Amino acid sequence: MALLALGGSDCEALHSGLLGQPINSLSSLAYVAAGAYVLRRGGPPGPALALAGVGVGSVLYHGPMPPGAELTHDGSLVGVPLTALAVAWRRRSFPRPPTLAGVALLVGALANVLTRTGAPLCRPDSLAQGHAAWHVLTAVGAAAWLCRWTSAPSVEDQPRHHSVVGHNAGAPVRRT
Repeated sequence: MALLALGGSDCEALHSGLLGQPINSLSSLAYVAAGAYVLRRGGPPGPALALAGVGVGSVLYHGPMPPGAELTHDGSLVGVPLTALAVAWRRRSFPRPPTLAGVALLVGALANVLTRTGAPLCRPDSLAQGHAAWHVLTAVGAAAWLCRWTSAPSVEDQPRHHSVVGHNAGAPVRRT
């Protein structure tokens, strides 16, 4: 049955009605909020909109599960790294993730792995769903990282160039 394939490895039991996986559906809105937060904080608009798109795709995938929901979900997931790489390429800068982003992404990944269908901590009927935690934590991690990507690269994100000014202009430069 095609309905069972959608969200089938995300542990949460599938329900009839508008939201097939209510907890995973509602937690997907964290991506929409994260995208809006990044825009408000002056982060790059492309990745911020792509992040919000992940929320829309994920709500469709875990919620009403219409035809094409899986493609929308998966396609939106590809959009975030592609738009982020395009921004980094254009800026010639790829900011390091802040500690908050790294911790949120790591803990989210761990929660997701330990609570997948068939994993040791999977509880299909619980209100506490690891995949929902994955949604919230990866949204927080992505937003924390993208907020570091302000409209202009910060000094710490720019490559360090040494220039020589004055009468030593032709002399070799000693790098420290």
